[in-house]
Amino acid sequence: MRRSTRIASTVALTSALALVAAPALANGAGQPVAMPPWNWYIAAGGGEWSVFEGSFDDSIIDVSDAWDGSSMVFLGPDYIGITSASTELEPAVPPGYLPFECATSTLTVAGDDKVVTCDQTVQTPWGLSITSDVRVLAPGDLARMTFFVTNTTDAPVALGYQYTWNYGESVAHYRSSEPDTAQATDENAGFLANPDVWSFNRSELSAGVAWGILGQPLLGTSSSHSGYDEASVQLLPSAGRTIAPGDTVAIAFFHKMRQPLALDFGSEQVDPTATEPTATPVPQPVSSHVADTPASIMAEFASFSGRLTRGLPADVTVGNWQTAADPELAETGAVRDGALLVGGLAVALLGAGIALFIGRRVTGGARR
Repeated sequence: MRRSTRIASTVALTSALALVAAPALANGAGQPVAMPPWNWYIAAGGGEWSVFEGSFDDSIIDVSDAWDGSSMVFLGPDYIGITSASTELEPAVPPGYLPFECATSTLTVAGDDKVVTCDQTVQTPWGLSITSDVRVLAPGDLARMTFFVTNTTDAPVALGYQYTWNYGESVAHYRSSEPDTAQATDENAGFLANPDVWSFNRSELSAGVAWGILGQPLLGTSSSHSGYDEASVQLLPSAGRTIAPGDTVAIAFFHKMRQPLALDFGSEQVDPTATEPTATPVPQPVSSHVADTPASIMAEFASFSGRLTRGLPADVTVGNWQTAADPELAETGAVRDGALLVGGLAVALLGAGIALFIGRRVTGGARR
């Protein structure tokens, strides 16, 4: 059953998210993940659960600041968004708005990959039970943030969410529907919209986020890019995507870093006053590196296969990337019954190197 929902303006909801997700790196509960030359920091504790930072160091090039955090908020069936006409009359954080927060996390080895698992289960007032992990996939340039959502009630529950991320320093922004167009990243510039399914940020350490394949039942129905470095994708509960009683669905978001070229991306300039889109800046490769484009870097997200699926439970469908086997379930966004499993056996706890990783964190460019 659907409840009437007033759709929030993108700016208002993003502002509410910003209040929730202001991270601090050394919070004591997160996990550095080293897969040389790649390094990640997955933040937890203090209300966080976030792909917070990424860096690259091959002893020749040492850059960081791929990310400035991410956050996931689940929206309940009774979610009422903040509207621009009545902002003063409504609460700063609307009802039915629950951030996924993680108090502590565990790092394990799973074959060639490393998995950071949130130790807690988040329970929503409307009957969803949610766990999450981040799997850094070999060779280390890609991380999959996955949320496993189970309907614990005896009736279908509408699924709503908003996933938000911040890039680090930014030179130009690209989107999947116009991959050859470099958007300026000054205030109020840069944009995303359907049918976009990935976003890419060009900087000293270029990075991108992919959030699904068109036509999949739990793909976000709207996306936005808030100028300089913040972007988000949203599925409102009013879209009617439901989880059947007792069923489990998964939602996954990929964060990818691109090996930097031996040149200063900070020297690229995108004219923020230009009225026409500019052509994609083409970096000059060093002898051991081939030239690439945002489209070629993000090409592996055209299908849900290969390393993208590694470690996922066989009996849980990832609803923004896969269609459920049962066509009737696919129409509503629900998936077949399955146990709520989180990938990876605990082979070894890797606590060493936290101080080393944080100590070597070098800002790739001047902060705003």
